[in-house]
Amino acid sequence: MKLRHIEVFHTVYRYKSVSKAARKLNVSQPAVSKALQHAEDQIGFALFTRTGRGLVPTQQADLLFDEVSKVYAGVARVQRTSQDLRKALGGRLKISTVTGLSYEILPRAVARVRKSHPTMTFELQTLHYSDLIASLREFDTHIGLVFDAPGHVGLVRKVMGKCEYACVYKKHRFSKLTGRLPLKRVLKHDIISLNPSGPLGGKLWEEINSAGENLEAIVAAESCFVAKNLAARDVGVAIVDEFTASASGFEDLSHAKLKPGIEIEINVLYLEASPLSTAAKVFLEAFKTELDLWQKQNGK
Repeated sequence: MKLRHIEVFHTVYRYKSVSKAARKLNVSQPAVSKALQHAEDQIGFALFTRTGRGLVPTQQADLLFDEVSKVYAGVARVQRTSQDLRKALGGRLKISTVTGLSYEILPRAVARVRKSHPTMTFELQTLHYSDLIASLREFDTHIGLVFDAPGHVGLVRKVMGKCEYACVYKKHRFSKLTGRLPLKRVLKHDIISLNPSGPLGGKLWEEINSAGENLEAIVAAESCFVAKNLAARDVGVAIVDEFTASASGFEDLSHAKLKPGIEIEINVLYLEASPLSTAAKVFLEAFKTELDLWQKQNGK
């Protein structure tokens, strides 16, 4: 298969549609169909079964896609390396992050990099965890910054640091509190938690259950921002990451870390088949520096 055939096959496989693949590749539908037919003629077997609902990959296509993805990642890596060499770290770095890390640490890290490497540019997006993983696998982002990621086949996970869960509440609920907030006191209130289907919410439920307590949330939110917003309206008390908890924007709202504390890993994720570019390494060094500074400033 030629590189053009690989690109067409990879895109059609992802979208299961010639029309969607054509839009993604910015070519006509007949051009995609013709390239796909040429690829099938070259390799000697069908890649897709045509049905009324679209294209269904054959068993051979499923096996081939794994290898094609490695080639596709290699091409993307060559493109990034050439951009780094040509622009002296002037390439555009695509970063996806969960909400909590987008408030303080991400903007501070970008600002630090821009001071030392003014030709570097960024494309930033905040995503739910599952969407972030999909974005990495589809080569739509270079690195992902998340909380407490489990292992994923084909993805490298590295620890950048740690933080903690914190409780966000209207001040009248714990008006005389100083220091940390005992978990038992928190659980006496209506709890706004994170959806246990995600890493951050799942770990919270596991940690509380292992401590012999029972977490009965009145709301399980998909994002920390939504949970905090509900706490600001006194729906209950929210348990979120400490970055979200400390972010400004709401009056008469306070926060405190839990007692005992529950730690959260901060991870960077990237494709195993697509090692970090020089630009990504520069950014992650700045991210780690800003994370350490933030934690010193906030009593970590």
